[in-house]
Formats: sequence, C-alpha cells, structure tokens
Amino acid sequence: MTGRLRLALVAGLATALTSSSLLPLVDTGGWIAQGLGAILLVALVGEGARRIRVPRPIVGLTQLAALVPYLLLVCVPDASGPIPTPSSIDAFVDLLRVGGQDIREFTAPAPASPGIIAILLLVMGGMAVLVDLIAVTYAQAAPAGLPLLALYSVPAALSRSGLGWAIFLIAALAYVLLLLAEGRERLLRWGRPLTPPPVGHPTMRQYRPPARGGGRIGVAALAVAVVVPALIPLSANRLIDKNDNGPKSRRLTTINPVVKLSDELNRAENTELMRYRTTAATPGSVYLRLSSLDRFDGRSWQPSERPLTDVPREFPKPAGLDSAVRTTELTTRIEADDNYKQLSLPMPYPATQVQVKGTWRYEAEGRLLLADNKQDTRGLGWTVTSLDVEPTPAQLKAAPPPPPSLAPYVALPLPPDMVDRVRRQALKIGGNGTSYDRARNLEEWFARSSQFRYDTKVPQGNGASALENFLEQKVGYCEQFSSAMAVMARTLGIPARVAVGFIPGTLQTDLTYKVSSHDAHAWPELYFSGAGWIRFEPTPSRGNSPSYAQQDVAPVLPSASPDSADELPTKQPQASPGATPSASASAAPVTAAGSSNGPWLSGRTLLIGTGIALVVLLAAAPMLTRGRVRGRRLAALTRNAAAQGSAPEPGDRAGPVLGGWAEVLDTARDLGHPASGAETPRQAVERLLGVLSDRAASDTDDTKAEPVVVDAAVLAAREALPRVALATERLLYAQTPPTPQPGLGEDVRAVRKGLLARAGRGRRLRATLLPSSLRRRGRPSLAERRYALTDRLRRRRSDGPGPAPKPADVG
Repeated sequence: MTGRLRLALVAGLATALTSSSLLPLVDTGGWIAQGLGAILLVALVGEGARRIRVPRPIVGLTQLAALVPYLLLVCVPDASGPIPTPSSIDAFVDLLRVGGQDIREFTAPAPASPGIIAILLLVMGGMAVLVDLIAVTYAQAAPAGLPLLALYSVPAALSRSGLGWAIFLIAALAYVLLLLAEGRERLLRWGRPLTPPPVGHPTMRQYRPPARGGGRIGVAALAVAVVVPALIPLSANRLIDKNDNGPKSRRLTTINPVVKLSDELNRAENTELMRYRTTAATPGSVYLRLSSLDRFDGRSWQPSERPLTDVPREFPKPAGLDSAVRTTELTTRIEADDNYKQLSLPMPYPATQVQVKGTWRYEAEGRLLLADNKQDTRGLGWTVTSLDVEPTPAQLKAAPPPPPSLAPYVALPLPPDMVDRVRRQALKIGGNGTSYDRARNLEEWFARSSQFRYDTKVPQGNGASALENFLEQKVGYCEQFSSAMAVMARTLGIPARVAVGFIPGTLQTDLTYKVSSHDAHAWPELYFSGAGWIRFEPTPSRGNSPSYAQQDVAPVLPSASPDSADELPTKQPQASPGATPSASASAAPVTAAGSSNGPWLSGRTLLIGTGIALVVLLAAAPMLTRGRVRGRRLAALTRNAAAQGSAPEPGDRAGPVLGGWAEVLDTARDLGHPASGAETPRQAVERLLGVLSDRAASDTDDTKAEPVVVDAAVLAAREALPRVALATERLLYAQTPPTPQPGLGEDVRAVRKGLLARAGRGRRLRATLLPSSLRRRGRPSLAERRYALTDRLRRRRSDGPGPAPKPADVG
C-alpha cells in the first residue's frame, strides 16, 4: 500500500469517526452504514483520480460526480437509476426540502425521516470530499481539521445535553490519526528534510516550521469552535417568551406535527396514544388539536413566532366570535399513555380553560399550551373546558369581510402566474356565491366528488410544486387535502390556516374514546367574521364534517361546475383578455411540476447545467492536465536558456533539461510509441528516428495532409532529436555540469511536431483526449534518478566526505 493510499483511507476513517457526532441527532442509527459507503466511495474515487494525474481542483469535482449518483440511488431509489435524471434530481431536492422542514420543526433526537437521513448522508459525503481534498490531494492534513471540527461542532450545538466525552474522544482520535498518517507519508517521500535546511538554501522556500503552522491551525480551530455554534439557529420555528414577570425569559420550541403525519399513518402498529371522555352531545365531532400552522412560505406550512405567557385561569374570548353565534360549553377529560411524549397539549378548539399539572406556557393566537422546562405529556391527565361553536349557514353567508389584521392569513408567497392558475381553479370549483358557499364547494369537491383518492403512500410535502402535483394527480392524504384547500381559500380572499392533531378516535365500551397513532390528522381552519376560526373537512373517508358544513349551499353555475374542472389543464391555450372569470378559468393553463414555469426552474436548470459542465470538464480533464504539464516543461526550458550567463545551481538545471526529455518520451508514448524502463537516451533516439523515417510513413492515415508541411516537420524533428538527447546525456554523465543550451525548448517543440506529423488522425485524437503518459505512476523517471545520484556524488566531491547515497536514490 502506498503512502498516499494509506493517507486517503485514514482521511476517510477520520471523517467516519467524526461523523459519529451525528448519531445523537436522530433516534435511530441504521443510516450510518449508508454514510460510511459514501465516505468509502469518495476515498476510492479520489485515489483513482490522483493516480491518473487529474488536476487537483478537478479531483474534488470527480468525487462529487461519483457521490451524486450514489446519494440518488440510496435516498430516492424509486426515481433514480444508474445515471442521474432530471426527475431523480427533482425527487432528491424535494426530499432535502422536506428534510430541512423536519430539522426546523424537531429538536434532537429527531425521528429518522427520509428527508433528515438524506441531509445527513449529504453532509457526510460532502465532508468526506472536503477532508480528502485538503488532507490528501493538497497534502495538508492540519487544515483538514477545520471541516472535521465543523462536523463535530454543529451536532454539539444542536444537542440539548451535549455529545458526551466518548464522542469527543472519538473525534479527537480521528484528527490525531490523520496527522500521524500525514507525517508518516511525508517521511516516506524521498528528499524531504528531517530538520530545517540552512537559511539561503534553495529548498528553504519549501519548508514551513511546524510550530508556526500548528499555531495558525490552533487559532483557526478555536475561532471556528466559538463562532460556529453561535451562528447556528437551534430552531427556525420558535415562540418568543415575552413574559417579564417570571424568573427568566426562555425561547420555547413548538413541534410542527405535520411532518410526522405520514410516519404515524404508515406505521404498521396502530399504537394507542390517549383516551378521553367528553360531555359533547355528539362526541364523534371532537377533534383534539395540537398545533396551528398559519405561515405558508410557498413550500410548507409552519407555525409563526408568537409571544408566550403564563397559562391564564380563563382563556380570552375566541377572536372573531360574536355573541349571536350559538355555542355550547363542553368538558373533556384526557388521559395520555405512559409512552406518548408530546410537547403540545392536545385539546378541543376553542378551549376556554385547562386544568393540568406541570409547567406549561400559553400561546394566545393559536390557543395552545406548550411544554416548558422539560415537561411533556407522558402519563399526564388534564381537563379541558371548550366551546362547541355552531354557526348557521345563514350567519356564515352574511359574514362581513375579514378585518385587515388577518392579511397575513391570505398571503401567498408564490409565483404570480401560479397564484393566478390556482385562483382560477378555485373560482371554477367555488362558484360565484359568498365566501361560505365557495368554502363549502371546495370541501365538497375534495371530499365527496369521487375524483380524489385517499392514499398515504405518496411522497411527503405540501409545497408549491407538490400542490400542483396533487391537484393534477388527485391522490394524497390529509396533509395534501388540507394544504390544497387552505391555499385555494386564500386565493379567494378567505383567511385560512392548517390545524394538526387527531380525529375523534374509536368509541369504547366504557364510553371513552381511544385515540391511536393512525388517528393523526390535518385539516383546514377558515375565518368568518362572527364565528371566528371554524373547521372544515376536505379529506375523504377521514373524520367528519361539522354541522354548519352539512346544510344548504348556493349551487355552482354551469359554466363553473366542478365536473368540468376536475383537471388542471396543461396544454390548453391562454384565455383572451376580455373573457369572463369563469370562461377564462376553463382555458387557463396550469403546469405540473415538470413545467417550464415557476421559480423552481432556476434551481433545476442550475443542477442540470452543473452536471453537464461537470461531465464535460471530466472528459476534458486528461487533455487539460497534459497540456498543463507540457506548458510548464517548455516554459522551464525557456527560463533555463534565459539564465545562461547567471550560472545557476545544478539542481536548478536538472528540472528543465530532464523535463524537456520527458516531454519527448511522453509525446511518443501518447502516440503509441512507449519506451522501456531501461532505455538510454541514445537508444531512444534510434527508436524514434525509426518512427520519423520514411519507412514509417505507412503508419499515418492522414492522407489529406500537405506533403511539404509533413516533410518539413519530420526533417526538423530528425535534426532536433539528437540535440535534445545529447543535452540530456551531458547532464546525466558529464563530470562538470554543462551550461544551458539555447534553443533546447525549440528543439523539443520541433520533435513533438514531427512525431505528430507522422501519426494518423486517430492516434492524434487519442493522444489529445486520452494521453497515455498520464497513467504513469507519480515517481521520478529513470533519467531523473540517475541525475540525482550523479548530482549527489558531485556535491560529495566538492563538500568533502559525507554519507554515502542510499540505494533508494537510484530506484
């Protein structure tokens, strides 16, 4: 095993050990094996790229190019194949978006949802690329500790109780192993000094004192350790505690339960969570509410940041509820299971009084009770007094417009063209009646038109593209139904939000109701002046519709019948500017997720364009690398000739001259004329003169080339080749170092041009795109090792007796 391969494997091991700090962030750790696979893939691809002399910046791009298909196959196997496609990239981006929502909503340890796992695997793979690039490709193991420190600091900042000393020791051991491997690899390199060389020595500029570098790395590491945790938000959805009367102010995190809906509904075992007994005349209508999601950012529904106060003895009057609306007071006693842990207290809405033990805080806008000081619902019992609001359809139809303070509840930060399409669809479904009529028609269309199908086995998400997909495919579960109705209601000017909690549950023989994990549910709440926030049920075969939503409703006009609007048209022409709203709606084009409209296009186009550019760059990498090597060699020959009168040191001459000879041999190798390892410069001249001779003309397939040009180039190459070989022999075997010869760079160019002229089109193309010389191992050539021995013997004669040369110096 070579030192560089050993360093690559140790860099991967260091990343894997440090990645153990991610384990406390989720409640299960089975995903870590997939992360280790990503790290191993990055290490092997990086080593392969370095062996074929890929430029150092492109090594990292090569590793990323291999990492992307791996992540797609692991995270979205149903949408991905061996080659990434736009659909698989879209599925992965959507998964990352859902995972970001999960991270914002959950505190550690979060459930191991597919989105969170995808983000963790992406972090592990990205850090593996970064550590390998710094420690192995650029041979700087000490700075590679910075990404490892970041990989440790982020989980340490997110974890409530820290990561513990064991994980810290593992992460520290990983960095120490990386430093030791890098130091061993340096010692195995030929010619590296074990002690600092004297001042003024030619190699002094290549030496950096370890103490200075270690100090810089230490300062940078401390800075990262202090700054990173301070900059990382622990949660994007926090409720600000503005109570100044308590001993101190806290920032409490509320969980958005919508991200757990699919997990709960798809769980094989229907686990009992709680039981309740109520005084309601129709107990089956009691919904237990956990959270109110009132902020729609175009991708997801989330709770807003709002002030918290102490739990009042009696809650304020519900917003918007008028005394003319009939209400009935209910009492509900709820008992939670010992294993049911929830940080938001499930209650009927709107609650007016709660009797509960423990430390809780009150959020007035959503009328929620949130846990404080490590409080939760496990084994807890509480009694809730609430109101059963029973407005009549006539009262809801006569409701005045909502107050201006509810403007945020009708805001939709979506592309204007998409809002227009959804509004046209909502107008076709809702008709031309009052806001109540439109809300009822939307509910009827979703729940009872037989056009939609309830299915929990659909991808998670309630964002913009998911909304259009759902309205087109008409398959989903409560999350999609509630989100779609709330968005469509907002386009009609009706304030709307999404509530999350549980449907009534199952009646037991003792007249209690059992609520299980499969009873998790989401539903829209719409605001009507006089009645306040009231519930609707658009999800088919789930829950029940309230009494005010089961009575008369204004019929929909024939031009806007739901039956004629069951699909979102995708290829119909635009409506004329003078058309009526209902007529224009019937011809309005609404694109699905694959449309060319919408802001998501820029991200997808960027991903596809980056992938294409990366493929092109990887294909051109050998050609660019070979051109760079050739340019450096010829430039060094030019500088060497310019320094003829300055008497440079022997070590300064060896590189350009031997580099020129190596360029001749590499050009021949690329064209299919490789040299043996024991060939002398004179033997190489005889072999290449045979290639350049007249009898080799049959090797070319370039029958359309001009004979005069070819003959002139070949003749110049025959004359220049012996001069290049002679300069190499003098450097290798002369007793005193020869002076630089002017024109050696031109001779090398002439030999290259002649060899290319003798080759055919196919060989020239292969030599340009896939140069064989790049497949050599990264060790000095035989001529360079011979010169190293000769130069050391010259120094020994000039400096006096010294240590004998090591056998490794001559290969």
